[in-house]
Amino acid sequence: MFTAVKQQIRSETIGTVLDFYDKSIRHLSEEARQEKYAKMSSSPFSFFRGSSHLFYYDFAKIPIAFDTGPDYPTFIQGDLHFENFGVFEDGAGTIIYDVNDFDEAYIGSYLFDLLRMAVSVDLFAAESGFDGKAAIEAFAESYTVAIEQHANGRSGDIQFTKKNTCKPVKKVIKKAEKKKSEFMAERTEVRDEERYFATSDDLIPPSPSMREKIVEAWGDYLSSLSDEHRHHADHYEVKDIAIKLQSGTASIGLERYYILIEGADEEHDEDVILEMKQAQSAVPSLFLPTHPLFENGLSHEGARVVAAQRAMVHSRDPYLGHLTIDGKAYYIRQRSPYKRKVKAKHMKDETALIETLRIQAEITAKIHARADATSNVLDYTASERITMAIGDSPSLFIRQLSRWADFYANQVRFDYEAFLKWIASRNR
Repeated sequence: MFTAVKQQIRSETIGTVLDFYDKSIRHLSEEARQEKYAKMSSSPFSFFRGSSHLFYYDFAKIPIAFDTGPDYPTFIQGDLHFENFGVFEDGAGTIIYDVNDFDEAYIGSYLFDLLRMAVSVDLFAAESGFDGKAAIEAFAESYTVAIEQHANGRSGDIQFTKKNTCKPVKKVIKKAEKKKSEFMAERTEVRDEERYFATSDDLIPPSPSMREKIVEAWGDYLSSLSDEHRHHADHYEVKDIAIKLQSGTASIGLERYYILIEGADEEHDEDVILEMKQAQSAVPSLFLPTHPLFENGLSHEGARVVAAQRAMVHSRDPYLGHLTIDGKAYYIRQRSPYKRKVKAKHMKDETALIETLRIQAEITAKIHARADATSNVLDYTASERITMAIGDSPSLFIRQLSRWADFYANQVRFDYEAFLKWIASRNR
């Protein structure tokens, strides 16, 4: 009886939330919004990926069972979904599989990561014809086992390579191993015996003034680097800069640059490509209490992203740093030549999906366990608090997570249809 009323109210809510976030928070141009909404329109899964602010708007106000309570939050990834895991190189030259996006990292309930991940699995599993319930339960079960192991002393330094992962991940890593030499050749060219970026559809030269501003701020970036991996100053000499276009859905409207540096030292004689990306306030920060950590040392949004990656990933990028230009915060990392991930569309069968999810669950437990007192982020052991919250009934926890995912995935499908109608009405 109230379906039509519910649809109308929810449609107005979606429009209001998207308008406020994209216009008032992100300050996206109309062109950028059109681009973003076009990407979000392709499927319920794509809509979910591009509307994390709607997810937090819904969930942040609801008390959820198995939470650790307001006094013991966790450093979370903030936008965990199936395709935010990928391959990149650690400091020792090994290609690893891990979480590869920390733009939305914040401090809040670990359940936000698990719920967002579970809903994403439900959505793309349904689109692919797989049993989403079985997949989510496999993820949740593996997480509970892994987080308890961390609480009992398992090292957070574990990393996932082709030696200890599943077949779909191994396949991606093997493909990535062949990519490193190709990446430099694709993105750069040599002119007059010097290497420069090659102009392409998604890589164009910056204005002279912006180039000058980046060079002027370069000293601040160098000061933010970890002493553990610091090279001689000549190693970081800027050789060329390019604007990187064609961002992902959530990154539309944020500035990105590629920076080519000398990269030479006693062990290496090769150029290195860095990525400098604008950092804005994390979506969870708009809905969750502000932790003192973000009022003091991590008030700089770029520093927040860098701290999250350093805390959550044992194999650290030696080029992680941050700087400020014209009042805008940026973070810098090495641009991985391996930009590959196990995507939902690559899952050939349910066995491959479940095997991949079990690895992703172990990684999720690892990032939650690492980003606590041992990483000087929190003053307590997060894995112990999470294990205590799950308690002696992991089967009940698994069942509840599966029920929440099913409920909200259906809400997302409902919202997706309302979103398409909202898009059509605003484009008239």
